[in-house]
Amino acid sequence: MPNLSVKLDEDTRQRLLRQADRQGVSAHALMVRAIGAELDRAEAQGAFMARALAARERVEAGGEVLDGAEFAAYLRGRVRGEAVERPTARELLAFRKSPA
Repeated sequence: MPNLSVKLDEDTRQRLLRQADRQGVSAHALMVRAIGAELDRAEAQGAFMARALAARERVEAGGEVLDGAEFAAYLRGRVRGEAVERPTARELLAFRKSPA
């Protein structure tokens, strides 16, 4: 396995050693686990952003959306047990305000 050097300030090094000791693992094992967790988080965030941008493009290209205030009122009614009609999805352009 290739070797990689990491320079830590003394405070961070001491924190690492204390935490590794608390967990009963080596400092190396804790660093490997921490790096893996951060890479998983960063990759998941990147995938989330890609899905969000694709969804935005679909909406801007004519996809349908719900009015936020209407949907919030619908959810409040449902929570109260009222018989409420679900709002209808409309193209984003339907929400554009006309110039005054």
